[in-house]
Amino acid sequence: MKKLPIIGITMGDPAGIGPEIVVQSLNEKGIREFCIPVVIGSSGPLEEVMGVLGIKIPLEKIREGEKISLSEEKIPFIDIPLSHNYRDTKLSAQNGAVSLEYIHKAVDMLNKEHLQGLTTAPTNKEAMHKAGLNCAGVTELLAGLANIPEYSTVQIQGGVYIFQMTTHVPLRKALEKITEDNIYDFVKYVHRILLNLGIKIPKIGISGINPHAGEGGVLGDEEQTVFAPAIKRLREGQIAISDPQPVDTLFIQGLRGRYDALVYLFHDTANTAIKTAAKEFPPVVVTAGLPYIRTTVAHGTAYDIAYKGIADWKQFREAIITAAMLVEI
Repeated sequence: MKKLPIIGITMGDPAGIGPEIVVQSLNEKGIREFCIPVVIGSSGPLEEVMGVLGIKIPLEKIREGEKISLSEEKIPFIDIPLSHNYRDTKLSAQNGAVSLEYIHKAVDMLNKEHLQGLTTAPTNKEAMHKAGLNCAGVTELLAGLANIPEYSTVQIQGGVYIFQMTTHVPLRKALEKITEDNIYDFVKYVHRILLNLGIKIPKIGISGINPHAGEGGVLGDEEQTVFAPAIKRLREGQIAISDPQPVDTLFIQGLRGRYDALVYLFHDTANTAIKTAAKEFPPVVVTAGLPYIRTTVAHGTAYDIAYKGIADWKQFREAIITAAMLVEI
C-alpha cells in the first residue's frame, strides 16, 4: 500500500470562511486518497459550521506526538480551545492570536517531522498584527521561523507556475526593487525552483514594467535599460527567458502553454489575472524556499459570507491535494 504524506491543515481566522472550507474539503472522501490530513484548529467554529452545512466530518482529537495513521472513520484533530466569542470579534487581537497559534503549532509539528506538509486556511493580517505579529503575514512569518532569507510566493493555475518578484510591500518600494541585478537574481531563483519541481528545461515568461512593455521605448525605456541586460545575462547562462511581455497578455500566453512559469513584478498585477480566472482554473498558492511544502489559497477570510454555507471551497481542496503531490516529488 502506498505511503501517504501527512499534511497539516490550519483552520485560519475563526471568524472567516476557514472553518467552512476546511470542513467542505475534508468531507470529500477523495482527499484521503492523496494524504493523511491533520486538522489544527478549534472545535467550536468547526462544529458550528458543520451544523450550518448539515454535514459531519469525523474529527478525532489527538495529542501532539500521538501516532498518526490513515483511517476511513477518523480525521486526526489538534484542538486549540477558544476562550472568546470568535463570531463577535472580527479583526480582533483574540482571533489574530489564535490564528498565529495554529500556525506555530503546525510549524512545531513540521520541525518534529510529525507532518510532511502544510496547507493554511485564510488569516487576516490586521487581526494578526493586533495580536503582535511583527512581519507582513503568514508567508513572512514562516520564512522567519525557518530562518530563510530567500523565498517567494508561487501560484499554480492552469498548469502554469506564477511568481511575484515583489509581494507585500508598498508600490513605491516595490518599484525601487526592480533593478537589473534583482531581476537576474530572481529569475535564476525561479529557474532553480522549477528544476526542483521536475521541469527539465523551464520556459519562463516575464512581464514588463510599462504599458505594452514600453512599446520599444515610446512608453518608457526600463525594458531596454533595466530588463535587457538582465535577460542577456540569463540567456548566457542557458536560461530560457522571454523578452519583457505586456502585463495584460502574459497570463493568456501562459495558459496557452507558451511558458511553464510567469514572472510578474508586482503582487496586484499577478493577482488580478489569477483571481479573474479563479473559477475556471482554481489557483493554489505555494511558498517556495521553505524547508517543507506549504500551500494556501488566493483569497482572504471573507468575513461577510462566513457561516452562511456559500463559500467556494474548491481552491482549498486543490491546495491540500497540491501539497500532498509536491511532497511526493
